[in-house]
Amino acid sequence: MDRMQINVRLDAELATRIDEKRTQLQKELGRIPTRSEVVRMALERFLGKEPRRSRNA
Repeated sequence: MDRMQINVRLDAELATRIDEKRTQLQKELGRIPTRSEVVRMALERFLGKEPRRSRNA
């Protein structure tokens, strides 16, 4: 899968919420996902695409 890098600036509150979600997803994924993975999951869900849970799965 080819990827394109997109830089996004967030306020501190949103970054904190992403970090909280990373911790929550650890139980489901068995590891703490990166911030980029969480942002991709959120965008895929928002845009109606089934999220990929892991690049290694």
